[in-house]
Amino acid sequence: MVLDMTDKNFIAVDIGGTKISIVLFRNDKIVNQVKLQTNPIDKPTTNKPKLIADNIINGILNLNASTDQIGIATTGVINDGSWSVLNKKILGEFNKFPLCNYIESKLNTPVFAISDTEAAALGEFKFGAGIKLSEFFYITVSTGVGGGMVLNNQLYRKSPNLAGAFGHMVIVQNGKLCGCGRKGCIEAYSSGTALKQVLEHSEYKDLSVKDILLTKSDQTWVIELIKEAAIYLSEGIVNVNSLLGIENFIIGGSIGLNENFFNEIKNQTSLITSDKINLKKAELKNNPEVFGCLAYSSVHCKGI
Repeated sequence: MVLDMTDKNFIAVDIGGTKISIVLFRNDKIVNQVKLQTNPIDKPTTNKPKLIADNIINGILNLNASTDQIGIATTGVINDGSWSVLNKKILGEFNKFPLCNYIESKLNTPVFAISDTEAAALGEFKFGAGIKLSEFFYITVSTGVGGGMVLNNQLYRKSPNLAGAFGHMVIVQNGKLCGCGRKGCIEAYSSGTALKQVLEHSEYKDLSVKDILLTKSDQTWVIELIKEAAIYLSEGIVNVNSLLGIENFIIGGSIGLNENFFNEIKNQTSLITSDKINLKKAELKNNPEVFGCLAYSSVHCKGI
C-alpha cells in the first residue's frame, strides 16, 4: 500500500509491569498495534532494560511503518530520557538506563519518554473521560498502582520527584513490604501483584488474578479479596481528596476497570467519607498511555 504523503504517522509505546503495547497512529487514529511481554527473561538483572529496549525496537520494526517520532510511556521513573526502576520486584534493579538515546541510536528516530500514569492522565484529558474536566486525579490499578493529575487544565508534572505516585502512598504503618522498598504502600495491598501474592499463599494458587475477577467474582472469598483491596485504595482516594480538594477521580488499568472492583471502590469510598467524590471509569480502556504520548507529542514536541 502506498501512503498518502499527507498522512502523519506516530508510534507510541506503553511499557507496563506485565505487557508492552506498541501502537501505530495515523492521523490520530490507531491503525496497528503489537503487544509483547515486558519481561523477556524472568530473573532480575541490571541488563534487563537493554533487553526490554531491544524487544521494543524489534516490535517497532515489525510494524513496518515510517514515523517522524516515537513516544514512550513507562512504569518507573523517567529523568531526561533515562529510565530507573521503582518497583524492583516487578522489573529488577537498574538505574538511569538511557532509554531514549538507546532507541534513537538504533532506529534513527527522535524519541521522548514520560511516566505511564502521567501519559494516561493526559490521554484521558485529551481523548477520554477527562475531556470536560478542568482537574482530576487518574489512578491505574494493574500490575502496580499509579496516579497522575490534571490541575487547572494542565498535566501536573514534577518528575523525577514522583509527584502523583499514588501507589507508593503509605497507608499502613510498618505494613506489607512493597517492591519499592517501603512498607505499607497502597501497591502492596491493592495491585495485581499484591492480589497474585495472596493467591499464591492460598489453596487457589493455580488461579490467576484475571481468572478470579472474570469467572469467580460471585464467590465469597473473591468478594472479600476485592473488598480488602478496594478498602486500601479508597483510603488513598480520600487522602488525595482531603489534601488537594480534587473531587474527580478516573480509574483505569485492567483491574481498576473490572466492574466488581470498580463498584467496590465506589462503595468503600462512600463509607469512608461524606465529602463529594466522583469516580469515573477510564474511557480509553487499555490505551490511555499511548493516547497520552500522542497528546504530549502534539503539544510539547513539535519540531523535534
